[in-house]
Amino acid sequence: MADRGEIERIVREAYAARRDGDLDALSRIFAESAEFRLTGSGPLAISATGAKQFKHVVQELITVFEWLDQTILTIIIEGSRAAVHWRGTIRSTATGETVETELVDIFRIENGRIASLIEFCDTALATRLTGTPPA
Repeated sequence: MADRGEIERIVREAYAARRDGDLDALSRIFAESAEFRLTGSGPLAISATGAKQFKHVVQELITVFEWLDQTILTIIIEGSRAAVHWRGTIRSTATGETVETELVDIFRIENGRIASLIEFCDTALATRLTGTPPA
């Protein structure tokens, strides 16, 4: 099992790759069988398991949501898990709108890679930013 410093390094490396839109780097950081979930309701409540689904979903997110900045407010690490509360400024490439929002991510690390990421966000805001009409 990775120590606290290693887990924090992996999490920060993943955030840097996401901010840079670097899908190849993200693919190296996430395990081949990694699980990703964006929780909530509506069309953006998505999940992906395995490299193929992960790459497709994350590429879509990178295409639509440009991270302009990110501030990590809290990182809590226990065992192989990390919970991160963060604030960021995000621009929608679909609508051109820029917003500041807060998210919580829960990571599980195995063998030096991210095995699972569950992200909690304002899915109503995210849906609006995609330009998708409300249901």
